[in-house]
Amino acid sequence: MGSNFKENLRSELDYQDITIKELSAMTNIPYRSIENYLSARASIPPADYAVQIARALKTTVEDLILGKSKNNIQKEENNLKKSARLFSKLSEADQLVFIRLMEGILKK
Repeated sequence: MGSNFKENLRSELDYQDITIKELSAMTNIPYRSIENYLSARASIPPADYAVQIARALKTTVEDLILGKSKNNIQKEENNLKKSARLFSKLSEADQLVFIRLMEGILKK
């Protein structure tokens, strides 16, 4: 992740494939406010908005402000590698079932 709130938020939105409009709907924070946090003259949101954004993105305010620590990144990479390894062991039919299950979970 980047080294400031704007870069870290943009990175997290890109990583999770979430649009500003979707984040606005998830947090009830006005679209324009989120857009301002990502603009060239970016501002850091008030604490209550920062908490709402972090919760919606399933991360921490600290990670959004300071960037993810190397330890957190390493854990994520290990989890992704393990998930990919386990997924590759499934039959093609089970892979499709798993994908549909994950899509269903994410639509909550």
